[in-house]
Amino acid sequence: MESLIEDISKGFVRGIGYILAELFFGTICYWVGWPICKVITLGKYPNSSNVVYLDEVGPRNNSFWCASVGLIALILIGLFAAGLFN
Repeated sequence: MESLIEDISKGFVRGIGYILAELFFGTICYWVGWPICKVITLGKYPNSSNVVYLDEVGPRNNSFWCASVGLIALILIGLFAAGLFN
């Protein structure tokens, strides 16, 4: 019985972690990386048909790169805020 409850709680925690990671990477990182990609490519990427929403970001989708650029930008902003570039 104890093992069953432990397995259920592990699954629940993994599910919550997946949802939070998907929200962070798929939404926040994408929308931070989107304008950066627009500026770097002079407005060519991502085009209007590539705009995605919560469940469409994935490794096979080109918007994955916008979210990756956003993640890198957020990491650099965090490092700058921590004073590591002084």
